[in-house]
Amino acid sequence: MLQLSLSWLGLGPVSASPWLLLQLVGATWLLCRVLSWMHAFYDNCCRLRCFPQPPKRNWFWGHLDLVSVGNRMGPGAGGGWTS
Repeated sequence: MLQLSLSWLGLGPVSASPWLLLQLVGATWLLCRVLSWMHAFYDNCCRLRCFPQPPKRNWFWGHLDLVSVGNRMGPGAGGGWTS
């Protein structure tokens, strides 16, 4: 077996088994994937900053104000929606 010196980790000489090398490759691949996802998310956020802020009230809340709670008349019950 190969001898891999990991003294800088405080582990001393350890035999580099295929399982250990596979774990190292897997952890490196996972770290690269997470970092690339974070960079893509950051890049997307930077691109979206050039747009103005959305309005404070969206269309759904605006439409809720058109009909009062006490007066719910439909289109056929009196000539249209009333507020």
